[in-house]
Parts: sequence; structure tokens; C-alpha cells
Amino acid sequence: MQQKLIFRQAEKSDAPAILEYLLEHFFPEEPCSKALKLHISEIEPIYESLIDRCLDFPFSTVVVTDSGDIVACLLNSIWRREDVSSDGADYEAEEGATENMTKFLKMLNQCHEDFWSLSPSDIHVVLHREISSVSDGFKRRGIATKMLTANMEKRKIDDFCVGGVISETSSHANQILLEKNGFKCLKEIPYSSILDSQGNQILKTDDGAQGLRLNLKRIEHFELLD
Repeated sequence: MQQKLIFRQAEKSDAPAILEYLLEHFFPEEPCSKALKLHISEIEPIYESLIDRCLDFPFSTVVVTDSGDIVACLLNSIWRREDVSSDGADYEAEEGATENMTKFLKMLNQCHEDFWSLSPSDIHVVLHREISSVSDGFKRRGIATKMLTANMEKRKIDDFCVGGVISETSSHANQILLEKNGFKCLKEIPYSSILDSQGNQILKTDDGAQGLRLNLKRIEHFELLD
């Protein structure tokens, strides 16, 4: 018998537990972090900033057991076309970051830097799907698919005037998941283009993904609950 799971909106009080989950379950499996051999101390402040940004909005999801342990999460933020720059979506490297960490964050920022010129002109606000993760032991149970629309009630979507959902996907599994669920790839940065200062390719993933993809799905193509 499968363990009962609870899908609920992530709250600011969940921040420490979400950070612990990401460091224990997401970081070791994320293809780019593995390939670049990033150190956990480098990624922790990036996760902290990302969590804080996402929990400012009512669209993130944690999946927990009866005892309250997080076994999966989806972190979403809001990004508006009217923002002066892409600061609402960018990731910033800490002072003294390694070359690989700097290249990683530059790639993430490059992926969405021209999003608004690529997206339909009638979309002015998007839900930014920043991290989706399901821990080992709970995969292949439809959790990632269910999280796609969890906490996306029509009322909240309308309140924020959301016109679409975007997501950067680094793993082959997430790329396939979004493709199956109607997301369209707007842009892809080949991993072969990420080079070190000597011109050597430094990003070679082991899961079959060939590049970082920027994906979009218009909000009217979702089936939202009232």
C-alpha cells in the first residue's frame, strides 16, 4: 500500500525544510550541478534566495507525508514584463564563486534573458517554474505531473493576471514531462557551448539531456480549478 501524500501550498515557514530537502535530494541529482562538480556551499545561498523569492507568491507546492516530511516540491515565482530588467528571474553568484558556478548561473540567466522578446506579445505576466523535484522512492507515481497544476486555482491566476507558465529544464526527465504536458520549447542552450577559460567543454550530463531548455505554456491551455 502506497504511503498517503498531501499536496499543499508552500508557506514561508516551510523555507528551512525546503532548503534541507533541496540540498539533500535535488542538488545531488541535478544534472548540471553534478556535471560541473559544484560544491554544496556554493549552491546553498542560491537556493535560499530562490526559495525566498518563490514563497513571496502563493503558487509553490510541497508534497508531504503524514509525519510532515517533504518528499517533493515545486517552486514557482511571478515574473512581469514590466519589470525594468530580468532581476525578477535572475540568479546571482556569490563573491568568490568558482568558474564553474559562474558559468552555470550565466547559462541560467542567458536562457531567459530574451524571454519577453520570444513570448507572445499578449502575455505580460508569467508563472516562473523554478525548481521541480521528486525524491527517490516517490518517483513514477505521477507526483511531478500533479504538481504542475497544484495551487494554480483560477482565482489566484486571475488575481495575478498570469498569461503563461515558463520553465527552464536541465534534466531529460523534466524536458520530456513538460513536452508531454503541452509546453513549447522557445530556446535551447546546448551544453556543448559551455566552455571553460581554456575553451574546453565543462558541461557533459549523464542523463541524455543535450541542453538547457526554456519552455512556455499559455495559461488557457491549462485546466484550472475554480
